Amino acid sequence: MTELDLDWLLALLRDPNSESRQIAEAAGCPREEAGRASRLAIGIARARPEDVSTLPGPLAAAVARAAVGASRADLLAALANHPFKETAKEAKRGLHLLKARGVQVPEPPRAPSLPAPPAALPEPAPQAYASAIDGHGERAVWLPRILAARGIEIAQAVISDERGLVELQIGVVGRKEWRVFARGLVERGASMGVAEIASGLALAMIASARAVNERSGQRIPSGADHWLGQQGAAPALPDPAADFPPLPDEEEREAVEESGRLHDLPLLRGWLADEQLLRGVAATLDQIAASPSFADDGQRASEMARAIGDALATWFDAERTGRFAVRLFETAAHLARSGDSTHARLAAAAARALRRGVPPYQVPVARLLIQKAFPAAAPGGGLPSPGPLIVPGR
Repeated sequence: MTELDLDWLLALLRDPNSESRQIAEAAGCPREEAGRASRLAIGIARARPEDVSTLPGPLAAAVARAAVGASRADLLAALANHPFKETAKEAKRGLHLLKARGVQVPEPPRAPSLPAPPAALPEPAPQAYASAIDGHGERAVWLPRILAARGIEIAQAVISDERGLVELQIGVVGRKEWRVFARGLVERGASMGVAEIASGLALAMIASARAVNERSGQRIPSGADHWLGQQGAAPALPDPAADFPPLPDEEEREAVEESGRLHDLPLLRGWLADEQLLRGVAATLDQIAASPSFADDGQRASEMARAIGDALATWFDAERTGRFAVRLFETAAHLARSGDSTHARLAAAAARALRRGVPPYQVPVARLLIQKAFPAAAPGGGLPSPGPLIVPGR
């Protein structure tokens, strides 16, 4: 605040219709302090010196002005040594006015000459949060940052592995509000798989996504580059595959074959192939179902299975296969952070298989992206048996 309008701020504090958020933004203070200052200003006749003296600077200055009107010389004396320059100035001015009116004014207490206190340890950075990556390669990231004397800044980002940084919203809340918000993220975000992550990893995710905008053409959210510049150099985004070395051959094969179980998790239930592809497959299956050219239901089911298999082979080109493998590694890392090592093991094994060149048809978690959309296409899962898994050389 370059120029403090104490009359306006005091009017806000005394107005029962003013919200603490509005007062906090005006004074640049946490909301809980704004509410405390409002109660003291309204009840100035009963306020205690030890309560007003601990208010943040702008709020303390406004309460000092209220104390002048109430002839509370004791409150002004307590505020005369306030570390905020404007507050101390307002309190001393008030004491002078009261003295001129004939009010007995106590001498402001002298600040005790004590040895300088040890430097306070820096407050640890609060944990960040991220949702699991979804079937479209998107996830939400929440990165908090402590602002001195203001509270917690929250950066809420939506990032995409194809488009980059899609959204970025910045807000400031009090520490108590942040704790409530963080609990709510985990409780209400269960379906999104929200989990704690390190602040450095969250910043790396957002910065890495911003770099994707340059090649994707996605519009950069307003103020994103300025905000990123304030964060300093972002750490490099680690490769999640590095935390998941290959298993022994037999365990690796079994983990890949069981990877279809991942679709039972809430995180992957919505994972499907592109809607346009699925519409095309549905139209083909409708034609097969209505065609009179099949001798029996067995032939019809076999043709439906072949149509689904052809769609799978066409859709999983090299680029999409590579991107899907990365999403599986990201999912494995997220599951591991959430304490689900069993499913993390399956996701990582399937990702490694795709990177080694195993056909998506032989990786159940990939095959089900199309197959599960048509459960009635053929008995037993809509596709013929893929046969034994062939693991190319590592």
